[in-house]
Amino acid sequence: MKQESGGKTMKFYSYEYLQSKIEQNNMVGIVIVGVLLLVLFFSIAKYYKNKQDTKYRELSIILVLGTILAVTIGIGNYQDKSISSNQYRSAAQFIEKIANHLNVEKTRIYINSEISIENSFVKIDDSYYRVISSGKKDDYLLEKIDLIDPVVEKVEVNK
Repeated sequence: MKQESGGKTMKFYSYEYLQSKIEQNNMVGIVIVGVLLLVLFFSIAKYYKNKQDTKYRELSIILVLGTILAVTIGIGNYQDKSISSNQYRSAAQFIEKIANHLNVEKTRIYINSEISIENSFVKIDDSYYRVISSGKKDDYLLEKIDLIDPVVEKVEVNK
């Protein structure tokens, strides 16, 4: 089957790229909460030393509220990240299945969708395949296609 690429750049993601997306941690949120907790403990200690100085008590209250807000936002981000990690994991597992089925290395397989195999394309070396899925987990069909003048960008892990 011949497919026209339409002059648009098609991005194909490597197995390593998908794996790196799964493993990314939100260190920024952890650092912010850590700094807030350190400043909170410092201000509480200062307040107990100088009970007449209310600025440390007010600072402690502000920091407690800030820490609660940061933790709440962190929990929401964790839930979002968990959902997207599962989607990346699904695409990476699909590449593993194709590699086993076609007896090729995972590093030679690229997929044009980061999170879904539905209606996606797979690139293996210089060959292209359209993924036809029945909606069941392990039930898919690879249809070899010829792209006319493909403009392909391979997305790899930044090292």
